[in-house]
Amino acid sequence: MFLGLSASDITISILFIILSYLLGSIPFGLVIGKTVCKTDIRQFGSKNIGSTNAIRVLGKKIGFTIFACDVLKGMLVIILIRNILAPLGVWSSPIDYLYYGIAAIIGHCFSIFLNFKGGKAVATSLGVILVLTPLPAVLCLVAFAIVTYGIGYVSLASSAATLTVLVSAWILHFVGLDGSQNFAYFLVGKPSLLTCILYTIMGLLIIARHIKNYKRILNGTEYNFKKAKKIKKMETAHIK
Repeated sequence: MFLGLSASDITISILFIILSYLLGSIPFGLVIGKTVCKTDIRQFGSKNIGSTNAIRVLGKKIGFTIFACDVLKGMLVIILIRNILAPLGVWSSPIDYLYYGIAAIIGHCFSIFLNFKGGKAVATSLGVILVLTPLPAVLCLVAFAIVTYGIGYVSLASSAATLTVLVSAWILHFVGLDGSQNFAYFLVGKPSLLTCILYTIMGLLIIARHIKNYKRILNGTEYNFKKAKKIKKMETAHIK
């Protein structure tokens, strides 16, 4: 990754990677849950610090705020370097921007603030993909929505979204636009081979962190969005 780079470029790149890891390590689900709702979401629901459990435990408004914060964690350093520092001529990254995104994802999964424990990094990964390859990001959101509202298992929806990113990124690698920097390239540009490989590694990490969810689905103990909603309606109707 750093072969052929100057000592200053290596140092600055490492500092930004560390910054991205630290940003990714911020457990917004825990911080916002405790400060705003006085609730430690690690004690409720799936006990995960991610936005899915936050929505379930803290409600949609707070949960989606946490989701937005987790998405931004994956984007911030990339936007800072690519869209602010580089155009101003301050510093341009000599390494692939995806490395900074991966650092944020690792931070979310293995947070230094939580004794190297963390969430599944679905939202943070979405932030990285959204800023680097927007079309796969949009497609994965569509897949997530279809599976969530069709089947009701958010864990399966996250897995479907992950696979959608991998498939669409590899397809774009072979048929996407190359050599242009216009708006069309931004949407359907050709991801590099390295990007596709790293996306695949990220995807495997996300899927691996959902293994417990798959086991709970098979055991019939996994939280189901549709079933929970149906039960709540029945309870409300019974009270009335």
